[in-house]
Amino acid sequence: MKKIVIAVVVVLVVVGGFFLFKNSKPTSPSGLKIGVILPLTGDLSITGEKLYQGEQLAQAQLEKDGVQFVIEDSHSKPTDAVSAASKLLNVDKVDVIIGTYSPDETIAVAPLALKANKDVFSFSFCSDSFKPLTNVFCGYPNADKQLDTVVPMIQKKVIKTMALIDANSDFGIQSRDGMVRKATTAGYTVVYNDLAPSSAGDYRTFATKIVASKADAVFVTMDNPTDALEIVKELRQLGYKETAITFIDVDNKNLQQFGTFAEGTFAPGIAPSQFSANYTAMYTAKYNKAPDYVSALGYDMTTYVVKAMEANPGKDVTTAVFNYTYTNPAIGNFSFLQDHTVVYQLELQMAKNQQYVKAVY
Repeated sequence: MKKIVIAVVVVLVVVGGFFLFKNSKPTSPSGLKIGVILPLTGDLSITGEKLYQGEQLAQAQLEKDGVQFVIEDSHSKPTDAVSAASKLLNVDKVDVIIGTYSPDETIAVAPLALKANKDVFSFSFCSDSFKPLTNVFCGYPNADKQLDTVVPMIQKKVIKTMALIDANSDFGIQSRDGMVRKATTAGYTVVYNDLAPSSAGDYRTFATKIVASKADAVFVTMDNPTDALEIVKELRQLGYKETAITFIDVDNKNLQQFGTFAEGTFAPGIAPSQFSANYTAMYTAKYNKAPDYVSALGYDMTTYVVKAMEANPGKDVTTAVFNYTYTNPAIGNFSFLQDHTVVYQLELQMAKNQQYVKAVY
């Protein structure tokens, strides 16, 4: 998906009304201009495309009020996310940044936004690395809260030994640390623990070591969901038949390319697939398919932030968000907390017949 830029065109004020050049967007009463950074290409593009779908639905509604949007592609790279943020802040003069997606991108962008006295509403999970970043809000509950959803399954299946293979990134390291902390509560011992590069392509060496560990279950975290499922595939090809837990964004289209190799894998920390009737109707009408939680997150984050700013003109964005009551969210009970984190319900899902469904075990 190519980078989309909504151009800002000078508005000519004439007595009796406004005359707009072709393709221009009207100026909102509050003058709001929203910068959006998404991974529309690169390793995280599967998630980026879904976020963009939800954001587009919000944008279509908000532009009726004259709110302007400028959308940039991070190409799934922190360096490119910084370039995008620099343009949005220094050239487009946006009032707030919605995005990025990965923790590494968010950490890279935050200082630039802070220097410009702007907030960043990241779609990322609530990384511990964000705690010192006073201008960052996160869009998905932290790793510990997500991993809580897999503990009952581990206990019921009486899994006693666990192999951990995680991406060498902020997300991977925090996921690994979370599973180490859960070991006592869940009742397992970690018998293999390693970090792997994202997008390595060939994970056979790691898979061979996991098989040799004879672990009752394997926990896999990769920034790119395809990499995590590739590790599971290579494990199955080596004869590993034990429980597989993939800590990833779920996507049925991506799942289907792995066929029976991914069947039965668990995915913790997923927002339930039941959304508001209003959002479901909008999404289905535009995209001719049922929505998922990633697109719903794109919609809720964008709508919440912009509506809060519109309802509290003249106030700083943080104050506006905390003073605003968001009604009829796509994801039930979606709301920001005072510590800049977010809260809503999560569940454990599993791959069944090449689709992700609520887990039964």
